[in-house]
Amino acid sequence: MKDLRSHALGVLCMGVLVSTLQAAPLDADEEVMFVPGIARTTDSGAIEVDVHAWLHEKEPLLVAHRVLARYLDLDLKQLSPVERARFNRRAALFRTESEEDNVIELVIEGVNGRVALPPTARSGRSDDRLLLDAGVARGPEQVVRFRAYTALTDPRRFRGEARLVPAQGLSVISDIDDTIKHTDVRNQREMLLNTFVRRFTPVEGMASHYRALAAGPDTRFHYLSSSPIQLYPPLADFLASSGFPAGSVHLRESTTWRTLIPSEGESRTHKLAVIERLLADFPQRGFLLVGDSGEADPEIYGEIARAHPGQIRGIVIRDATREPRESTRYAKAFEGVDERLWHVIHERDAWPVSLSASMPASAPAR
Repeated sequence: MKDLRSHALGVLCMGVLVSTLQAAPLDADEEVMFVPGIARTTDSGAIEVDVHAWLHEKEPLLVAHRVLARYLDLDLKQLSPVERARFNRRAALFRTESEEDNVIELVIEGVNGRVALPPTARSGRSDDRLLLDAGVARGPEQVVRFRAYTALTDPRRFRGEARLVPAQGLSVISDIDDTIKHTDVRNQREMLLNTFVRRFTPVEGMASHYRALAAGPDTRFHYLSSSPIQLYPPLADFLASSGFPAGSVHLRESTTWRTLIPSEGESRTHKLAVIERLLADFPQRGFLLVGDSGEADPEIYGEIARAHPGQIRGIVIRDATREPRESTRYAKAFEGVDERLWHVIHERDAWPVSLSASMPASAPAR
């Protein structure tokens, strides 16, 4: 994840944030996708909002679907009509042209005027941290909402949001694949079918565990995955339809379908960077890390727990490899980590009692 620089355009006494750049509205063939971010209150009382935008232009050639299918070793002729339609929908954002050096302007709820994001990179991405007046509209859900500036004659609305995270409380950082969604990452053929062809299916019980944690008024969720940003739309639908609490989403940047499958090093780097950023942004919050044993989550979480022992309140690893808690792997991954902090759960296991909604944010779970 790229470092976000503070883009302080000015917080005026009347709550008016004026853009220093004037950009044209989006062209008819341009689209913006926003990935949910976080917002926080600064020491001065202003609201700092993370914005993650991707500007792209869809390619109309359906032949690109066949090229992608061939790259993934998927025979479209063997798919049912429903499966083929699902593949076409999920593959749509992999046949795009990212727009470089364009300025996206935002219209923010409760703020007069527009604010310009930095020019898009070669990847079409523009990530920024905006400083807004404390009176910006948030509503009862504590969410700052915005949209891309479009022409008055353009009926399209490209909307984004950032959820306010209190200085104190519990943050649940959750992996997605094989933690809350069945993906079978260790079997590449099954992973591709589960990602592009089949219906997304939730891991039994995880949504209810998360909803119980969400009962804490200052609990927030951050969904972390090495999946490419192009898969955000179906993943967002999955999280909502499966009953998972809303939260920020942190996906890997992938500028082309050729980088769809990350290397182990890319996945690790992405996850560590996201977690380190959240820990640095919220030094007074407690963090619960949830992942699975199919990839390197135990090793990553163990490294984080050793580096930040005062912030990690618990670690939950969903067993995807049939390794007992006493295994050599877990002993190495969690060496030096308080054994009361980390848990391995199996299919249909009860959630650790110590990790309840009332879990204290100031002391490790026991």
